[in-house]
Amino acid sequence: MKCKRWLLAVLLMMLPLSAMASDISTISIWKDGAFEDLPVPPPPADPETIIPGKIHRHASEAEESLLLRAAILAYFEGADMDISSLSYAFNEADLDGGEKEALVLVRGDEIDRSGRPMLLIFSKDRDGFREWEELAGMDYPLIIPKRSKKQESGVHSDLYFLYTDEEGHSSIRRLSPEEGIYPPAVNGETADEKLLKKLKGDAWFCSRDKKGREITWFSLGSE
Repeated sequence: MKCKRWLLAVLLMMLPLSAMASDISTISIWKDGAFEDLPVPPPPADPETIIPGKIHRHASEAEESLLLRAAILAYFEGADMDISSLSYAFNEADLDGGEKEALVLVRGDEIDRSGRPMLLIFSKDRDGFREWEELAGMDYPLIIPKRSKKQESGVHSDLYFLYTDEEGHSSIRRLSPEEGIYPPAVNGETADEKLLKKLKGDAWFCSRDKKGREITWFSLGSE
């Protein structure tokens, strides 16, 4: 009997502690010689929520392409860096109304700029992949608008991307190509909000697609 009373007493003593532990609406900080309860700050907003609702979301290809891997390694051949420390993710998308291009994000301490990877664009032909353009310090997801019927084949689409500044503010920026070449990512212009509401197309390199699949990164190190 004494054992049961002792156990009950312990459980009753724990109840207030359990109630206190379940209250996570405030946090206590030491200020001016005393603890002060402050509201818990809300979690940071997901920047991808500003992607227009009519845009189809994709993460990345889940299976590695050996031909594309060979093209990426050839691109970095002779570079003064440890290529084995790099990793990449890729998608194939249509930028000019012809064959699909390979969009490749490459990340690593030696090439990232403020945590932003490099974007490599490869064209595809019968012999494999050929490097077309490089954009350093590129934010993502990348958004490619749906091509209109009036848009001629060979004319490159604008490239939109989700940009987040150092203070955590997000916006969608646009790169307009000139003769098939995109300007540097730092020259991206903030997209018009009215245009974005009507924008249709695909977003690539989203943190998750509609099925919950995440971006797959492949190492360039030897296996």
